Amino acid sequence: MIYFRKATTLILVLCMFAGLVGCGEKETVPQDAEVVFKFDGEEVTIGEVYLYANTVKDDYEYNYGSDIWDEDVSVSMDKSAKMEDVTRKDIIEDIVHVKLLVRKANDYKVALTEEETAKVTAETEDFYEKMTDEQIEKMQMSYELVSEVMNENALARKVYDAIIEEADIEVSDEEARETTFYDLFFEAYSVASSGDVTMFSEDEKQSQYERALQAYNTLINPIENTVNEGTTSTGSNSTNIEGLAEYYGLVNSQYYTMTPVEIGAVYGEDIANSLYGLEDGSYSLVMESEYGYHIFYMKALTDRDATDEHKQEMIRYKRNDYMNELYTKWIDEEDPDFSYEDSVNFDVYEKIQF
Repeated sequence: MIYFRKATTLILVLCMFAGLVGCGEKETVPQDAEVVFKFDGEEVTIGEVYLYANTVKDDYEYNYGSDIWDEDVSVSMDKSAKMEDVTRKDIIEDIVHVKLLVRKANDYKVALTEEETAKVTAETEDFYEKMTDEQIEKMQMSYELVSEVMNENALARKVYDAIIEEADIEVSDEEARETTFYDLFFEAYSVASSGDVTMFSEDEKQSQYERALQAYNTLINPIENTVNEGTTSTGSNSTNIEGLAEYYGLVNSQYYTMTPVEIGAVYGEDIANSLYGLEDGSYSLVMESEYGYHIFYMKALTDRDATDEHKQEMIRYKRNDYMNELYTKWIDEEDPDFSYEDSVNFDVYEKIQF
């Protein structure tokens, strides 16, 4: 939905038009406005679609530039489409979703309060006054239409919130876990300037393994061992594992923040299981992967900030999946014959340009 997907309200984003010279008149009421599509008998005119389309257009161009519409975007595993085509379809789906949510208001005992209605009215007045005569005439607008769209979005937001609250969608720390660690990596391959990869010989691999063992001994014996001038290794923090990377010229050593699935995919399940046996602030033994030898410093088994961020992302995805299931069910109930390809009048829709 526009108001949800864009992390803002339709009303707020519509105010991007505020820089236009205003001369809108409330009395302007379009006669026989062109219809872009019908949903369960309800006509959605070009003016209504225009309000949604320009919200998205301004948002995308602000973030990605005006050339975004010719870009190819992935729509499935082996299929792509132009950004404009994908967005046009999304806009129609978003409008249908708003209509569906509004129709469910009574089911969820949701209505706008007097205060909320007054706020929407004030915002509608302010917005409509800033529209130009050209916009109003070309897109067959009216004050009543703008008011209806804004009120529908305000009500749809409340219904959406009520549905999500009732669904009680949660994600545990375990599900969202992000782990931050340092990988002191002694690679067992070389990469030519051409990009060709050559695996080390057994002798070269043995040499790298011995260097890794030497580095490990430096880490666990901070008193006896030093790295670089005046730098003493300690097992209490990660300072010297980074110093060791510099000392040994390990250009591919660095910190990573990954989920358990990602760690398993990159390093293999055996290393992943071993990593999750470490405590914060501890080092692993020298471990071998198909790429070479590793010593891991566990900074945070559960990186709090990264885990919280991942949790919110997972909740958003779960909410979207939950709502999409409801939308599909509701469309089948309300208008089972509706589809973007067959129900939209593209001759009218394409008068709205991107």
